Amino acid sequence: MKVVLSSLQLPLNASMDNVARAYHATETYVQAISYSKNLLKKLTGSSDLSSGSERSRDADDVSVDAGSSSTGVQHQDELSDLLAQADMWLGRAELLQSLLGSGIIASLDDIAGKESSTSLRDRLVSDERYSMAVYTSKKCKIDAFPVWVAWGHALVRMEHYAQARVKFKQALQQFKGDAPPVVLDIINTIEGGPPVDVSSVRSMYEHVAKSAATIFDDSLSADSYLNVLYMPSTFPRSERSRQSRDSLDSQFSSANSYLEDGPRSNLDSVRYAECIHYLQEYARPQMLAFMFRHGHYAEACSLFFPSSEPTAEGETSLSSVPRSDPLTTDYGTIDDLCDLCLGYGAMSVLEDTILAITQSPTYHDTTVIQYMNTVLTRICNYCEMHRHYNYLYNFLVLKGDHVASGLCCIQLFMNSMSQEESLKHLGHAKTHFEEALSVRDRTIEATKLVSRTARNKSASEKLTREMIMKFSTRVSYQMDVVKVLNSVDGPQWKTSLFGNPTDPETLRAKVHGC
Repeated sequence: MKVVLSSLQLPLNASMDNVARAYHATETYVQAISYSKNLLKKLTGSSDLSSGSERSRDADDVSVDAGSSSTGVQHQDELSDLLAQADMWLGRAELLQSLLGSGIIASLDDIAGKESSTSLRDRLVSDERYSMAVYTSKKCKIDAFPVWVAWGHALVRMEHYAQARVKFKQALQQFKGDAPPVVLDIINTIEGGPPVDVSSVRSMYEHVAKSAATIFDDSLSADSYLNVLYMPSTFPRSERSRQSRDSLDSQFSSANSYLEDGPRSNLDSVRYAECIHYLQEYARPQMLAFMFRHGHYAEACSLFFPSSEPTAEGETSLSSVPRSDPLTTDYGTIDDLCDLCLGYGAMSVLEDTILAITQSPTYHDTTVIQYMNTVLTRICNYCEMHRHYNYLYNFLVLKGDHVASGLCCIQLFMNSMSQEESLKHLGHAKTHFEEALSVRDRTIEATKLVSRTARNKSASEKLTREMIMKFSTRVSYQMDVVKVLNSVDGPQWKTSLFGNPTDPETLRAKVHGC
């Protein structure tokens, strides 16, 4: 075998005759070694049986000297070594038989060691002989992970997504490292290779067939097909100009829509669903950014709420493992969500998502209500920390905190750059303070029954009814001052009754420090 199946006899440029002769030789070797292996098994079995019978004799009848005993043990070891060698050579012969029978030129030198076997595996992968590469990896006991990954990528490019899932699952089951980098490579392959427009290809074929049929008798011949491809277009000139104009208009409209509405995904629904499958299964922390990148803002926001619809994979839970922070999910934190919403201009989508949940007829579960209040508090803290007061106001309104909403309106007034804008914010502040007083009056009896300590009260709840009335009155005075003294344009805080917004000891700081 070493001579007949060596690399000298089977170089990579070997003729098919040499390959055929080598294949027939492997058949002979497989039969011969299989026969030898069976004989060795029988000898080993009979030797084990005789050894066992000798050990079962009575101690009085044992008369075998030490020398003959050691000889028997040595004979048994030799049989075991021969059986192991027969098994190794049989595996190599079977592998070469399969490779040569599949038209793959390989020699014993290619499977003699781990390094050479790895080179053979990589050569099979580059030649897209994935099944044989997996078989070679199994026989040579080397890592098949690169084979499964390459096979999966090839199937993705061919749009055989169901088969690709099976291959990638095999790969990731064997992978010992972190899965996210592997998954991101898969996502890049799906994103980077848009599928062929089959309808356009069929349309072109029909056009070619009609053109060939009107000019040539043998319209299905290769020559006529090539001639039609190189012919000038048979479309009328007006039709060609209209198509060109429509193409330009569609390009400009798509560019304008991108600037107005955000990014447009280059993925169709099938490829997007494939990406979500891999991210949901193996790399959830990367899922949020992926959804935003492809413009699925509402779907991304819904990942953080218990009332979100089940995904394609049937997942509805926010976290697969217990966490100390209830707002931390498998997909990230509320701060991560806010960062992406701000970056993509999608804070309004987050507002609509929360509004849809809180106004749902099924919004009555105590746990869900408590969770949503915690989420809104975290979002408000984020907006306040990053000084996004317009967004802060919207979420405070969603939270139903009229006192904090009124104080935020005062801050927006301080930031106003026109008289009209400042009066609008002051009007909202007065409305919120009046609503807060109305709510306090309606719930005063309930407050007496269920008293809360000052430690557990929020900043809004710490304000007494008298303090809220003072704020409401001062807002009314401020509106009169703005109407009389302020110019139409320019900073409005200079006539403020609430202090200097650049001073660290402003009204907001005092109120939150109560």
